Amino acid sequence: MTATTIDTAHTTDDPAPADSGDTPKDLGSPVAAQAAFLPPTQLVIDENVRKTFDLDDHPEVTASIRQRGVEIPIIAHRESDGTITVVDGQIRALIAIELKVGKVPVWITPAPQADAAEREIRRTSQQISVNDHRIALTDGDRAAGMTRMFDFGASLTRISAEIGQRREQVKLAVAVGRSKTARDAIDAHQLDFEQAAVLAVYENVEDTDAVARLLAAPRSMFAYHVRRIVVERDESRDRFRESLLYATQGFGVHSTDPHADDRFLAAECLCTSDGTEISVAQIHATPMLWTVYCQPTDVEVLIDPDTGHVVDSDSIDPTTKGQPNAIAAEGLRHADSVERGYLWAPEYYLRTDRLDESGFRQASDVAEPAADDAHIGTDAQPDPAGTAHPDIEARRRAAAEQAAAARAAAEAVRAQEAAARHRRDELNKQGQAALEARREFLTRFLSRKTAPPQTVWPFVAQSLTEKPDLLLGPDADRIAHGLLGLKGGASALLTSIESAKAQRCQTIILALVLGAYEVRTTKHAWQYTDGLVTHYLHFLANHGHALTPIEQAAAGDVDPNTIDIDS
Repeated sequence: MTATTIDTAHTTDDPAPADSGDTPKDLGSPVAAQAAFLPPTQLVIDENVRKTFDLDDHPEVTASIRQRGVEIPIIAHRESDGTITVVDGQIRALIAIELKVGKVPVWITPAPQADAAEREIRRTSQQISVNDHRIALTDGDRAAGMTRMFDFGASLTRISAEIGQRREQVKLAVAVGRSKTARDAIDAHQLDFEQAAVLAVYENVEDTDAVARLLAAPRSMFAYHVRRIVVERDESRDRFRESLLYATQGFGVHSTDPHADDRFLAAECLCTSDGTEISVAQIHATPMLWTVYCQPTDVEVLIDPDTGHVVDSDSIDPTTKGQPNAIAAEGLRHADSVERGYLWAPEYYLRTDRLDESGFRQASDVAEPAADDAHIGTDAQPDPAGTAHPDIEARRRAAAEQAAAARAAAEAVRAQEAAARHRRDELNKQGQAALEARREFLTRFLSRKTAPPQTVWPFVAQSLTEKPDLLLGPDADRIAHGLLGLKGGASALLTSIESAKAQRCQTIILALVLGAYEVRTTKHAWQYTDGLVTHYLHFLANHGHALTPIEQAAAGDVDPNTIDIDS
């Protein structure tokens, strides 16, 4: 055995305390210390203050020692008979013995020259102090460390092996380590690693709005708020694409809805000088006076995901749906090369400061034709001086007031319709976000290794009994395949069933039923009452899915008019 001896002198400027039963006794000076590598089997595991531990409770320590050996020296005393007694590092020593580690680092000091009771007091005090004052790494610190290793060239696989964590966990940790906000959220137990990794992505692209919203979101609703942000960002990207055509024609374009901005006047609230409705051709004749806000409509179409262009359904070969290896008929395209989307339409707005220049008028300002005197009344005669009879003037004023009131009422109706349309659009966005978050939950729910819980089968049996044709809904099978993570459609599912175990078959049955319910639970489900949707959402709530406000409205639990559309 090779040992390094370090002599340290005990010095103090304070007077020695008076000797008493409660005062630590002078254990002598100088102290000879040794740093040595010893077989762990030569160490004596003495009485330890830590009473509640099990080697199986420390898998990370075990993995580290198996991979790298004991790196932190064990603190021990050398007894007068030469025995080396462990003071701190009991768990490391026991794991090393279990793993048959050859040698471990040990820091050895002479045992105190004191009676047995004093030694027990000293040893216990040291063990408590060492464990209490040890500053453990936080999860955020570990994530930052793994990120640093990755940045210096260590692969995820290597980090996984050296740190003793699964590769998937390391991947999340590396993402989290790049964001101080995400690390702080981990250390505060505000978010888990998967959620913090999402937060880190938005912070790293400096999307401060998304970061603030996610930090404020309840943990159980985190996925929903992520989907809301994704839906908004996707819509903004699509709006930009749809707006490009109008921008090239000379129109100004809006990135946010200007319906409540008094700097702009909606085309539907304007008319020509003679009171007729403005045509699209008239708007396009002077694009520099107008702005455009593109909005998705409720008209569902097929879209090329690469270009964003609408695809004619007649150009699709329907026999290729769900068949990735199928070749479309000549002149047609594969059914899986398109995706469902919604048609976009422009809303035109005139700049308020260009109203006079445009030659148009606000519909509410256009005067009604003056009432003919003959229609006002034949009994009223004009004044000999040529002025109108007071009765005629009164009737004209009354007619003008009635016309103005009618225009004001029409304007109020248009404003209410615009506000209702805006609210409907915002709630549909929440519905789409809830749909996507819900399907993420279902995908995780169906990916478990064990069979579905027994509590799902009464729901399945009741569903198929009350509605035998439930599984025949359009796209029910396609949604089920997506929830199961399958590509290749029904043929791929049938192939997987051939070798599937019983619990996997149970999962497939459940997925088919859930897919059928998902067909009915669209982003518009909050607008109507459907008993099946209510039954379905309550089932999900009882199995771990936190219903969002828009889902609660679809389930009939809340009034959709009470849902906040601005937060």
